[in-house]
Amino acid sequence: MGMLILVLGLNLVISFLNARNVGRVWAETKAIGGWIRVVAWAGAIQSAIGFTYVYAFIVAYIAVSTGYLPPAMLGVLLSLMYIMIIIPLLGSAIVITIQSWIVAAREKSLMNLGVAGWNTFATAYNTYNAIQSFGPALDSVQQGLGGLFGGDSDSDDSAARVILLAAIVLLAGVLTTNVIIRRYEASLPVSEEVRNSTRNLEYR
Repeated sequence: MGMLILVLGLNLVISFLNARNVGRVWAETKAIGGWIRVVAWAGAIQSAIGFTYVYAFIVAYIAVSTGYLPPAMLGVLLSLMYIMIIIPLLGSAIVITIQSWIVAAREKSLMNLGVAGWNTFATAYNTYNAIQSFGPALDSVQQGLGGLFGGDSDSDDSAARVILLAAIVLLAGVLTTNVIIRRYEASLPVSEEVRNSTRNLEYR
C-alpha cells in the first residue's frame, strides 16, 4: 500500500510539472504552430493521463469501500481506464521521444543523450507491455460490462456505474491539466512577447 501511495504521489508531481511546463510555452507554440505545437499537445496529453491514472485508483478505492461498486467490478473499472488512456499515452510518448532525439542531435550532451535513451527505452517498454496487456484488459471489460445487455438489473447497474466513474475520472484529469496550463500560460518572458505580438516569429 505504501508503495502504491508513493507511485501515485510521484505521478501527481510529474503530471503537475508537465502541465506547468506546457503552460509556460502554450501561447508561444500556438503562435508558431508546426511540430513544436504537436510536442506541446503531447506534453498536455501526458499530464492529463497522469492525473487520470491517479484519480482512477482513488475513485476506484472509494467506490468499492463505500459499496458504490462491488469488489468484483474494481478490476473492470481499472481495465476500462487502461483501455481509454493507453493509445493516447503511447502516441504522445512517441512524439516526445522523437523530440528528444531531435534535441540530442542538435545539442550533443550527455544529459540530452541520456534523456533520449531513456525516452526510447520507456516508450519501447510501454509499447511491449501494452501489446501484452491490452487483450486481457479488453476481455475483462467485455465480461464486466456484459451485464448491460444481459437483462440482469444488478449487473446493469454496476456496469453503468463503471462507465460513469470512468467518464468522470477522465474528465477530471483533462480539466486538471487545463486549469494548470491556463494558470501558467505565457508565464515565461518569451511567451509574453509572443502573446503581445512584439516579435517577428518568421525570424525565430
